[in-house]
Amino acid sequence: MNLQIVSTKDSHVHIAVSGRVSQDGMSRDQEPIATLLGPEAYTLTVLLDLGGAEVIDSSGIGWLLTCHKRFAENGGRMVCYSAPPAVANVFKLMRMDLVFDSAANAAEAEKLAGVNSQ
Repeated sequence: MNLQIVSTKDSHVHIAVSGRVSQDGMSRDQEPIATLLGPEAYTLTVLLDLGGAEVIDSSGIGWLLTCHKRFAENGGRMVCYSAPPAVANVFKLMRMDLVFDSAANAAEAEKLAGVNSQ
């Protein structure tokens, strides 16, 4: 799984996820978003572009759940968007579409998160 900052504005950040969304080969203590954004990561609004995700496994779902919880605890927010069919189907199957804030594209994700895209 690769994470890359696409853009940063005020208190929101677009992050692109690519490859296999999984914690395989990664320590459970590793926090890719905190590593990428620093210690204040979970106080921000993160718009997570899943368009480049090939697949997601149960450890990837677990990672997203942990992130979702950390954002909620720290006053931040995570919105997933552009999930390809393979990932979107896993979300629906595991009923994660009821847990995560999800949008079809970046513009809808920004609107859902309440950020101004100008």
